[in-house]
Amino acid sequence: MTHILTLIGAGHRTRLSPDHVAAARALLEHSTEPVWLSPDEAAEIPFRPSDPTALAGVESAIRAALSGSPIDIAILPASGRRKKLLVADMDSTIIQQECIDEIADFAGLKPRIAAITERAMRGEIEFAPALRERVRLLGGLEEGVLQRVYDERVTMMPGARTLVMTMRRNGARTVLVSGGFTFFTSRVAGRAGFQMNQANILEVAEGRLTGKAREPILGREAKLNA
Repeated sequence: MTHILTLIGAGHRTRLSPDHVAAARALLEHSTEPVWLSPDEAAEIPFRPSDPTALAGVESAIRAALSGSPIDIAILPASGRRKKLLVADMDSTIIQQECIDEIADFAGLKPRIAAITERAMRGEIEFAPALRERVRLLGGLEEGVLQRVYDERVTMMPGARTLVMTMRRNGARTVLVSGGFTFFTSRVAGRAGFQMNQANILEVAEGRLTGKAREPILGREAKLNA
């Protein structure tokens, strides 16, 4: 088989059923039996399309057959599927929180800082000035708050460690790169199993945040550079 269709259910919201898999397989040419990667969650179907240039149409037809169910669909060539590099963001990706918003909550500034975070995520303002503005608002906060945020608020995304360790077991290099802060990436990287981590450094003086992060600010380009 030359290609693989992978179907992944959206966790507790949508379980991947045999009916979903059967509906997708019915639209594939020269397919073989599905392989369940995780019961009710993920399956893949090897197949051989007669026209590999028409796979976008195949994917659209499968989405229509699944009646809009929130199921991830990926069609990839069978060769070269084991990747050698995983570069991941941290906030709302490997962990379930936005760390700077949680820090702000301890400072009584969460609505104000979260609004800036949301605007930056939507691309309405550039990342670097948005980060500087949010960090400035945190000036004077006790450094110990960072550890409290990590201990009390930070939770791993389900499956994050499994993803990282599976990649490593298959020989990949794993890197956590965040526009957040090294205080958190260093700890989250250890929990998830990343081999490297990179993020911004919060400046501290006399046990309190100064309201500044070390320059240059690491944003989206940092992932590419890493």
